[in-house]
Amino acid sequence: MSGPAASSPSIDPVAVIRSRPYIAALVLAAVLGVPISAIAYGFLAFVATVQRFLFDGLPNQVLGGPAPAWWPVPWLVLCGLLTALTIRYLPGNGGHSPAFGFKTGGGPPSGRELVGIALAALTTLSLGAVLGPEAPLIAIGGGLGALAVHLVKKDAPPMALTIMASAGSFAAISTLLGSPVLGAFLIMEAAGIGGMTLSLVALPGLLASGVGALVFVGLDGWTGLGSFSLALPVVPPAVPPTVATLAWAVVMGVAGALLGWLIRWVALSLRPVVHLNRVLVTSALGLLIGLTAMAYQLISGNSFTQVLFSGQDALPELVEHAAHYSLTVLILLIGCKTLVYGLSLSAFRGGPVFPSMFIGAALGIAASGLPGMNLAAGIGMGMGAMCAAMLRLPLTSTLLATLLLGTDGVAVTPQVVVAVAVAFVITNILPPPGPAASEAPREAGNAQPGAVAGADRATGLERSGAPATRDRWIAWLFIVGSSLFALGAVPAYSEAVGLRLCAATFFVGSLFFTSAAFLQYREAVDALPARNATRRRSFWVWAPRNLVWLAGAVQLAGTLWFNWSTANALRVNLSAASTDQLVWRPDALGSIAFLVASWAALRDASRGAVAGRPRPGPWKIGVINMAGSVAFGISAAAAFVIPSSGDVWNAELSNLGTLVGALCFLTGAILMLSQQSTDAPVPAARGNPSITPFNSL
Repeated sequence: MSGPAASSPSIDPVAVIRSRPYIAALVLAAVLGVPISAIAYGFLAFVATVQRFLFDGLPNQVLGGPAPAWWPVPWLVLCGLLTALTIRYLPGNGGHSPAFGFKTGGGPPSGRELVGIALAALTTLSLGAVLGPEAPLIAIGGGLGALAVHLVKKDAPPMALTIMASAGSFAAISTLLGSPVLGAFLIMEAAGIGGMTLSLVALPGLLASGVGALVFVGLDGWTGLGSFSLALPVVPPAVPPTVATLAWAVVMGVAGALLGWLIRWVALSLRPVVHLNRVLVTSALGLLIGLTAMAYQLISGNSFTQVLFSGQDALPELVEHAAHYSLTVLILLIGCKTLVYGLSLSAFRGGPVFPSMFIGAALGIAASGLPGMNLAAGIGMGMGAMCAAMLRLPLTSTLLATLLLGTDGVAVTPQVVVAVAVAFVITNILPPPGPAASEAPREAGNAQPGAVAGADRATGLERSGAPATRDRWIAWLFIVGSSLFALGAVPAYSEAVGLRLCAATFFVGSLFFTSAAFLQYREAVDALPARNATRRRSFWVWAPRNLVWLAGAVQLAGTLWFNWSTANALRVNLSAASTDQLVWRPDALGSIAFLVASWAALRDASRGAVAGRPRPGPWKIGVINMAGSVAFGISAAAAFVIPSSGDVWNAELSNLGTLVGALCFLTGAILMLSQQSTDAPVPAARGNPSITPFNSL
């Protein structure tokens, strides 16, 4: 939505309202409300139809039953691929990035850009990414309104374009948030409209919004497809505010602000990585979103749809059956939804409103069991705090939380106001999340945020700007491998897919580890000081005194042992002695190798700190990876098969160690990507890049 300029003192607003052109603009706004709202209704209906077919109808037709836990994974990969291709090759970049909230600058999209915006939103919303439809509809409505003005009068003044673009946006979301007034309020606060300009712009917009609401209601009755309006059919009874609930409102505001900051940090930290290779990275993010949803269903037993999509359809069910969710499941749901929300914000196209409200409602339900709290107040405070943190629109956030609760919203308004105010203040006090360079990157399909400077190792300079292609591959290979190891260690996953497929998951993950370790070792060899050109191209190098080479070489050996161990685990009917020899022994050797490699890398990082290289990144990642290696070692020790009985010594501890270790390595890989995107050029000691086992390059 484009924010209009402040009204000029030379313009008499009363005279403008009485003028014939303004009256004509009102008539045109009312007329435009019909087709624009009809187009918006058709868009929402088509998205809902595709969702129901892919995630409900198709699995029943193909598999003869409900969708299994793995069903969303391929669709999310396709979602990332199609969205990235649309942003990369069509005009308009699919609209603005939702990681920055609602866009308040620039004009409405042109006719050529509307196609890319609509397609990017369609793939994002239909195939499961966690974003809402409000931002694309606002852009589409504004673009159609401006296009209509151009068709009527090509030399129309800028104010006319602004008024009609606003009217189109109002009509497009006339009932999406449950009320035409609420949608209009969202647009006006996001655009920063004030003064008499508010009256000049709002009047045609409200008129178009009212007409659009009638069209939405009429099409709902005519087609029977649904109203597509946010509503809570069942609302918990409200309790008058007390001192205790007002005190909890402060806590909820703080929690919402911190959780919103974390979500935006994930989104903004990943944006530079997305720009390195939009198609590849967005597809990989879709894979992670699908795996997260699959893990939620396997662990909780609830449908993966609670984690995917905007949350608009899942929110009423969540509130209605709030008493059926345990605190553990709610925490798991909040964690999964938070992660996939941040991932979706970084690369996909949509709006931030509905996922924020869903997470806030889940947060309020989880907090409703606290002393002095009640369910209605918790839901209202949670939604208000999360919307204030993500949208940074305090008035709209208050209205969203209170009006959605209906008549009970009046009773919880004081608590919601306190939670929103606290969340808004803390959000503005906290430092900006994500790399500073990512606050205003150029939105292009595969734009590079920084040029890759040649690593002139002869002069002792490391890479600057964007990381080298090999380093990015190393990081992503470790991310995928660690994710597969973490997935295989979840007991619910092995119970759902069977032991053989679970063993195959570990084996595939080990192949990703080995590929990344090979690239890391290759980089360590290339970084060694060379006396001639042929030495640098040699692969078989012996340099045990060089800690970087030692870490890479030992790590590569460890991954090869893991390949052998996980491959043998695929075999059936192994005796206890054979299992110890073919599975446990190489697993233990690989774990020992990881410990040695982690020690060497951590030692190299500590030497760099003593030598005056102020780089906390390698040291931090080294500590995390050392913790992962220790966890893998504990897992290997606990997996020993007792020869006399053939039983594993401690299967629960072995799975836990594998899960913790994999999550540590996954964290290190993600931190590595953020470090690569923000590191400034620094002197390289001994002409080498620093290597940390698994993922520090």
